Amino acid sequence: MRLLLPVLLAALLPLAPAAAQSADPAAHLAALRTQLAPGKQVYISRQLALTSAEEAAFWPIYDEHQAALGEITTRRRENAAALARAAGDDDTLEDLGEEAVDIDLDEAALMERTWNRVRRALPMAKALRYLQLEALLSTLQRADLAPSTPVGG
Repeated sequence: MRLLLPVLLAALLPLAPAAAQSADPAAHLAALRTQLAPGKQVYISRQLALTSAEEAAFWPIYDEHQAALGEITTRRRENAAALARAAGDDDTLEDLGEEAVDIDLDEAALMERTWNRVRRALPMAKALRYLQLEALLSTLQRADLAPSTPVGG
């Protein structure tokens, strides 16, 4: 887990210039949603441009990651919905906060496991690109959940 933070930072740094180029974050997210329209797997495939041998090694790892990520996504949506319904009871809010942190930790642990497998299966540049793409798509998912998550006191 101690290697995860540097790996995630390294994955996100190349995204900074792209984000800086887009003066309108909403336009950037809209463009990303358009690229994702055919499906996440198609988007990832286009972004990585894998050879046949790389595909054989990569897609089983991807499928396992997506299955585990689906469970995390369900938990994150359920947590956001429960937070939206929460009546302000401190114990309930504390439990929801703890669950939100646990979800993030579980996602980070999943990314670390996937990174350890992907970097052995693909050339390093493609492995890192995949990590970047998953981080970007996680950010998009969080942005999509933001309107349903109450903020304020």
